[in-house]
Amino acid sequence: MKQYYIIRNDQPAGPYTIEELATMGIKPDTIVWAEDIADWIPAYQVNELTSLFASTTSQTPPPYQVPYSQATEAPGYDTTGPKDRPSVRPPMPPTYLTWSILVTIFLSRIIGIIAIVYSVQVSSCYYAGNYEGAAYASRQARQWVRVPAYIFLGLLLAGLIGGLFGWIINR
Repeated sequence: MKQYYIIRNDQPAGPYTIEELATMGIKPDTIVWAEDIADWIPAYQVNELTSLFASTTSQTPPPYQVPYSQATEAPGYDTTGPKDRPSVRPPMPPTYLTWSILVTIFLSRIIGIIAIVYSVQVSSCYYAGNYEGAAYASRQARQWVRVPAYIFLGLLLAGLIGGLFGWIINR
C-alpha cells in the first residue's frame, strides 16, 4: 500500500496511508511526498489525493512557499535543485543568447550588450521561480536582437537597390 509523508509544523511527518490522511483532514495545500514523486509538492497535484478534498474547495490553492526563516537555511527534506522539478515549472522561454552574441559581434556592440543582459536574465529569473520576469526578459532580448537585424537588412536592401540604379544609369 502506498504511503505518503506530509509537512506538518514545518517538519516532515509520516508515513501515512490515504485513509489516515483522510481522517487527518489534509488540505489541498498540504505538502506531500511519496516514493514515486520527485519532490515535495502540494497535495492537490497528486491524483490519488484529490478525492480527499475535491468537495472542500472550488479553487486551487497557492503553491507552497518556504517560510522566510527557512529560506536562508537548507531544509532537510528538500535535496533537489530547481532544475530537478520539471513537474511544477512551465517551460523556459527562449534566451536568444546566441543571437545576442552575433548582434554584438557583427552589428552593434551597445545594442548587442543590452540583448545579452536580457538573455542572461531569462535563465536567472526562470531558475529563481520568477516566470513572468523570465518571459519579460525573453521578449526584451528578442526585441533587442530583431531591431538591429531589421535595420541592417533595410540598409543592405537600400544599398542593393541604390547600386542597381547606379549600375543602370551608368550603363
